[in-house]
Amino acid sequence: MPHHRDRPTIGLLFSATGVTADIERSQRYGALLAIDQANREGGVNGYPIESVSHDPGGDPDRYRLCAEDFIRNQGVKLLVGCYMSHTRKAVMPVIERADALLCYPTPYEGFEYSPNIFYGGPAPNQNSAPLAAYLINHYGERVLFIGSDYIYPRESNHVMRHLYRQHGGSVVEEIYIPLYPSDDEVKHAVERIIKAQADVVFSTVVGTGTAELYRAFARHYSTSARPPIASLTTSEAEVMEMGNEVAEGHVVVAPYFSSIDTAASRAFIDACHAFFPEDVTITAWTEAAYCQTLMLARAMRAAGSWHVEDVRRHLYELELDAPQGPIRIERQNNHTHLTSRIAEIDARGVFQVKWQSPQPIRPDPYVVVHNLDDWSASMGREERR
Repeated sequence: MPHHRDRPTIGLLFSATGVTADIERSQRYGALLAIDQANREGGVNGYPIESVSHDPGGDPDRYRLCAEDFIRNQGVKLLVGCYMSHTRKAVMPVIERADALLCYPTPYEGFEYSPNIFYGGPAPNQNSAPLAAYLINHYGERVLFIGSDYIYPRESNHVMRHLYRQHGGSVVEEIYIPLYPSDDEVKHAVERIIKAQADVVFSTVVGTGTAELYRAFARHYSTSARPPIASLTTSEAEVMEMGNEVAEGHVVVAPYFSSIDTAASRAFIDACHAFFPEDVTITAWTEAAYCQTLMLARAMRAAGSWHVEDVRRHLYELELDAPQGPIRIERQNNHTHLTSRIAEIDARGVFQVKWQSPQPIRPDPYVVVHNLDDWSASMGREERR
């Protein structure tokens, strides 16, 4: 087994197979693009940054074993990866025991801190809080929850329930389906959704079940107006899987969409198209993995070192002009200042931004914003192009 302790190396923990493979492949290529860019900028101390990869197949135990292999056998202590929360939870004790560093480029349920994890996706105050205000203002107060049956959906629904109640809304039903749902399980869930007659459906279904749910939903509403499905995670990858006609009219909150028309976003899209295989879709979580890996690489170069304590210190001092806008890490909690954007999917499958935060939102993973009036004042604001 090669040993990487003597040169700058980043370990990539993204699944190429399993339930979330499409998204994790997009994240892996985002990370590889950042490494390529960092090497064109000079690498670290004249050395190119190398990468090592494993395919954990979406299985939490395999993520843990892969992380152990990187750290113990290959001497690699700087990692980027994980998507589903139970995979991050499986890796966390390994990372902490070894005093390694994990950059986690994915939205999650909040209420966590580790000195060894840098959280690059939105916490609930950066996505759930503005989304709740937007949905109540635009669609109504009756919401139905549907999620995949694991940590992230259950905790995200707990947060969203509080947000709706604070604003006088109500949760009419809460449904969970397996990570690998059968056709009958999806069909039964959609029948329950229709019967409940909610104003909006809040979905925390992830992976392959996402497109299956949206398709079954569209079939049932083929001749009548359907309530929107709103999501924290549905991306361009799932839209490509389900088809534009199925995706049209649904709502997503994320820091970044590939439709954003700014110079930084256009440069990122061009770089992705030149670097990625044709079947890899650019998503918000591609951008998060790219940004975190680029920040990690630049911290290594600034430190002139790939030792964890040196890199961690320099990460706090960086601000990146990211495709989504400026981002930086909050020293108090290791989460990232991120812009929040809410988009509706149009007939071409394009995410049309309807609202964005006036500036990046300071991450607060512990205390959810309960006063939705903080957000609703600017809910009608269109993105300036």
